[in-house]
Amino acid sequence: MSVERIATYIDGFDKALGGGVPKGHVVLVCGTPGTMKTSLTFSILYNNVKNNGSKGLFIALEEGHDSLKGAMEDLGMKNIDELELYVLDVAKIRMEHKEEELTKNWIEILTKYIEQRVRESNFDMVAIDSLAALYSLAQLTNPRRDLFHFFGFLRGLGATTFLISEIPMGSDRLVAYQEDFLSDGILYLRQYEVGETDVQLRIRCVKMRRTDHERGYFTLMKSDEHFMVTSAITE
Repeated sequence: MSVERIATYIDGFDKALGGGVPKGHVVLVCGTPGTMKTSLTFSILYNNVKNNGSKGLFIALEEGHDSLKGAMEDLGMKNIDELELYVLDVAKIRMEHKEEELTKNWIEILTKYIEQRVRESNFDMVAIDSLAALYSLAQLTNPRRDLFHFFGFLRGLGATTFLISEIPMGSDRLVAYQEDFLSDGILYLRQYEVGETDVQLRIRCVKMRRTDHERGYFTLMKSDEHFMVTSAITE
């Protein structure tokens, strides 16, 4: 039985994914600071909205709307406000209610908001930036249980969801809890030192359910309009 997929619009990478990401998957986008996790994820939503008529919801928990939009426009993603790509500026909401921040259950708030918006506005793509910011707000009492239900909720929406997860420098773990088991897919970005002077940005698909994907690293680059990959070559 064939699986309906969405393109990442990373030139050369969709082929490595067997055609793209299966629709409805919950995918982690993991990487250390500076690996363009947010830019790559936003680009996936942007290009699907622009080219395929999708509707995207990008939830920014820390970076403000204007800052995020400006950074994406600098990368060649133009006319964002004219597209069906909505940015929820949670950072602004947090600042407006900073005295109440520690008393709010932000996972519950986001769950209700996401469900309402997806159902009413028919968003078929959702991104949350980032899990670390969400955890700092959520005060998880039982992370394994709480995240099991949160991932189950996201999967039940029917939308394709991307969760951005930052890995601390020097850490050998991709996730903070057991998100790798709960997710349907994992895209891992890292900076790779080549020789003594060069650093390459690399990407690999660690896992993608219902997909016979390649597992090796690719060098990730940004052109004027798109991300692209080439075979990773080491010295």
